[in-house]
Amino acid sequence: MKKRSVLHVDLDAFFVSVERVLDPSLCGKPVVVGGSSQQRGVVAAASYEARQYGVHSAMAMSQAMRLCPDLTRVSGTHKMYSRASRAVFRLLNGYTPIIEKVSIDEAYLDLTGTHHLFGDALDAANEMQRRVKEELRLDLSIGVSGNRLVSKVASAYAKPFGLCDVARGGEARFFAPLAVKKLPGIGPVTANKLRSLNIDCLGTLADAEKRFIEDTFGSHGAAMQRRARGECSVEVCPPGERSAPKSIGHEQTFANDIDDMKLLRGHIQLLLEHACSRMRSKTLAAKTLSLKVRFADFTTHTSDVSLSQHSDNEQRWLPQAVALLEKRLKHRSSVRLLGVRFTNFSSNYYQSSLFNIENEEQRARTAIADELREKYAGSSFKSGASLWVSD
Repeated sequence: MKKRSVLHVDLDAFFVSVERVLDPSLCGKPVVVGGSSQQRGVVAAASYEARQYGVHSAMAMSQAMRLCPDLTRVSGTHKMYSRASRAVFRLLNGYTPIIEKVSIDEAYLDLTGTHHLFGDALDAANEMQRRVKEELRLDLSIGVSGNRLVSKVASAYAKPFGLCDVARGGEARFFAPLAVKKLPGIGPVTANKLRSLNIDCLGTLADAEKRFIEDTFGSHGAAMQRRARGECSVEVCPPGERSAPKSIGHEQTFANDIDDMKLLRGHIQLLLEHACSRMRSKTLAAKTLSLKVRFADFTTHTSDVSLSQHSDNEQRWLPQAVALLEKRLKHRSSVRLLGVRFTNFSSNYYQSSLFNIENEEQRARTAIADELREKYAGSSFKSGASLWVSD
């Protein structure tokens, strides 16, 4: 039986790193990518220099500026991030066809059986890291082990620009001294509960009485203990081989509260276009739409609607979403945030029909629109009500 070799690769502070390639004067400075603090912007990415001040992604930009007065903010060059990501993954594809890309800057690679081409997994990882640095000027951290869970933790342990190889059979020893929050799947609530039980590290969790853990955490407890020992049987799956996502959505917080229904309708169409385009890219169609509305007083409401048939077309969903919004606006006006989320998916293997509402011509136009959005990063192509929305 072949010894499994799984890598987790993660580009360090990816958005910031791309900005530094474009503008080397940013190197060595505390830098964030994100929206303006005057427009309720949030941090999308932070350099390691900025993180030393407590700045992190998803933080309000105004708070980040208070923590680090010398912070340099860059709005972002999103087309370049996509281009850089594609370049990195073209390089990685030369080492194995079994790549599971989980985000624009992160992936799992299964190198099992490739030793006769590139040496052992550690040799291949060293070469990947060197080539990404030399050819693309980006820093890559890599975790190497016999399964994806351990490799994921190992790459985080290696950051920044590091490489961590966990020997087969040494998974439990590697995990033992790590804080429980380092284990993927253990969030703040579970971590706090574990600490209240004097379980601070993964080794203590792994060695705890099984019945006690199961009584405390239910069916999740047994799986959590296995993972705390570094056990994982989930395989690396290239795109299309893993099950469909549970939801696909898009939301936007406005720089200023909006009470103009024509403008809100335009924003809804833009949100639907983004979400439906993502659905189509995964060959999915949804049956249920949830509309999220947050008002000026931070009160948040979510409403659902379902179609009789699954659809991936924003024009089918737009009247439903607008109706939900109008219902919510009967007693309130100023809107701070809008969001849409699709659920209840089916694989969208479209079949042409003379009586199908989403006919061939319409779907051809939609495909062209998707191509334009991808080419122009989603901001230069608009249609219908979305024309009322300014960039």
